[in-house]
Amino acid sequence: MRKGFVVLIIIIAVAAIGFLLTRGPAREAVTIEGPEELTPRLAVEVVEVTRGDLQETVAINVTFAPESTVPVIPKTSGTVTQVLVATGDRVDKDQTLFRIDDTHLQLQVKQAEAAYEMACANLAQGQKGASAEELKQIESTVAQARASYDNVAAEYERMAELFAKEMISRQQLDAVALQKEIAASNLTAAEARLAAVQKGATQEQLDILQAQVKQAKSALELARLQLSYTRVTAPITGVLAQFTVEVGSMAAPSAPAGVIIDDRNMKAHALVPESYINALKAGDRILLEAKAVPGTSFTGTISAVTPLADQTTRQFPVEISVTNASSLLKAGMMGTAHLTINEARNQLVVPVETVLYDGEQAYVYVVEAGCAVRRNITIGLSSGENVVVTAGLDEGMPVIRRGQHQVKNGMLVEVR
Repeated sequence: MRKGFVVLIIIIAVAAIGFLLTRGPAREAVTIEGPEELTPRLAVEVVEVTRGDLQETVAINVTFAPESTVPVIPKTSGTVTQVLVATGDRVDKDQTLFRIDDTHLQLQVKQAEAAYEMACANLAQGQKGASAEELKQIESTVAQARASYDNVAAEYERMAELFAKEMISRQQLDAVALQKEIAASNLTAAEARLAAVQKGATQEQLDILQAQVKQAKSALELARLQLSYTRVTAPITGVLAQFTVEVGSMAAPSAPAGVIIDDRNMKAHALVPESYINALKAGDRILLEAKAVPGTSFTGTISAVTPLADQTTRQFPVEISVTNASSLLKAGMMGTAHLTINEARNQLVVPVETVLYDGEQAYVYVVEAGCAVRRNITIGLSSGENVVVTAGLDEGMPVIRRGQHQVKNGMLVEVR
């Protein structure tokens, strides 16, 4: 047994010598390394300091509304006889929406047309004068009136002689005298009418006739206008958002029949804090998003900046116009407007994640000669992704952006 134990010791010794001669520490020790090569290096990633433009933006909640909202209001009262559209239909300006019973208005138009035609005929008669046949009739009337007057005048002379001889009473003479006056009056009227016809209508008479024509024409136009109101049309192009009309129901100017919205262009209403309001002006372009349309952005333009703060929120109303060609935006949707409140051009910029803080002092680590070196910096405008560096760095410097939280000033690093 003692002999077996000795053999085991020899075998172990031989194995140990073989290990040292082949793969053991004695073989590795042949290579002598310097102290720097033996020091571990931290792997980091860097980004170069670059120049660029930067915008500082803030996100503000907005509510989308149509650019135009116009009620449909009938201009006359009556029973609805025909409905041509329904809620949700897209309609064009002046398109007929429904019709109102127009029976009585049709009669008014016919009466107005007849009155206008009569006035025109009277004016034409006055301008033209009497025809030859009418003139002959009037001359005949004058002759008859003159003959009647001559007969009565002769009779009066005879009765006057008899009265002078006291052969008739005064009453009989006065009766003949009255007949003479009536005959004289008839003759004068007939002669005046003949003279007027021969001379034609006076300018004053023609002016009166022309005024009558104008009045009749205005009455006809008004009647036709009232008749046109029985065809209720769309005041704007858009979508019929509300519509409460049915056949047989009553329509009246006091009761709007519906609402049309123009959703081709929308408005985004925002309330902006006072700290940002002076950075905005009409005409600025704004990026917008709608919560109900994820992944899609819209470009709008500030159309109005209200100079008076809202009394409840103490914020300033801002209106943003946005084209809605895709019809994805709907009235009442909520969204976000990204307002640019500051801008920097051609400045040194680094990613925000590279910047560390020691209290209020901002700093970064740059790689110099294989070592991480701390650089105190002064920062300016931030976009949320990048930040402007106004002092402490030069363009092209490699700034650590991954591993910056593990390194220490002067630590050896390896850039990957």
